[in-house]
Amino acid sequence: MPELPFIQVLTENLDRGVRERTIARVRLHSPSLLKTFEPPLPAIQGRRIRGVRRIAKLVIVDLEGDLSLVLHLMRHGRVQIGPPRARGKDLALGVVLDDGREVRVVELGPKKRASVYVLETSGMAEVEPIAGLGTDPLDPGFTAERLGAMLAGEAVQLKRFLTLQRYVTGIGNAYSDEILWEAPLSPFVRADRLKPAEVRTLHAAIAATMRRALEEHRRHFAAELPTREPLELLRVHRHGGEPCPRCGTPIAEVAYAEKETYYCPACQTGGKVYADRRMSRLLK
Repeated sequence: MPELPFIQVLTENLDRGVRERTIARVRLHSPSLLKTFEPPLPAIQGRRIRGVRRIAKLVIVDLEGDLSLVLHLMRHGRVQIGPPRARGKDLALGVVLDDGREVRVVELGPKKRASVYVLETSGMAEVEPIAGLGTDPLDPGFTAERLGAMLAGEAVQLKRFLTLQRYVTGIGNAYSDEILWEAPLSPFVRADRLKPAEVRTLHAAIAATMRRALEEHRRHFAAELPTREPLELLRVHRHGGEPCPRCGTPIAEVAYAEKETYYCPACQTGGKVYADRRMSRLLK
């Protein structure tokens, strides 16, 4: 699923391309994409785009008249912009602008999970999918003390904590691995058992990793709309078996249903290598 650096660059580049344009018409190709019915989707037609921004992993298109189009791309959703195109099985939503270009939401995989919401801008913080979201890791109010208070109440593995959007937003499967490698801390330790020094280390790693990744994404994509997460910008995630960039130990992998955890046994888990869940199931 696209995470903070990807979504931030997407919103920045999309904003430059569509700000002050007017929506001429909207075409919903996948009815399951739309999660709200009031205001109706056609209500966005004829409205000027005031800007595009990010909240957590969401793309927010603010329109005049107190309306916002909210996109949750999930794992396979992507945004494209170009000439209007005919129907296709990947095409979920088309928003045609007054200059003839079309902003499209497409889903590139077989599982259609992306969502679109039409919300009143002034009240959207109180409704799904924004209600209940936690603190942005780039927010000045995200301090080590605040992180420590969050950790104290969660008896879950540390990696799981980082991906719970009710605490820290924008971090998912990939960047939780990157952050914990930066720390370096075990993905499998319980969140509520971190010592004060480890909390401070984790906080610094979150800030450093997110800021560095954001700048790398800006350089990599320039003015383009991102379409995939560049593996070359990730140091450990999806690099199983390759040498750790810090100590040279092969990066280990633990796989679950649709996710994987990548870590350095020497740097993060005291030399312990955890069993791959896929192999464990096969051996039962």
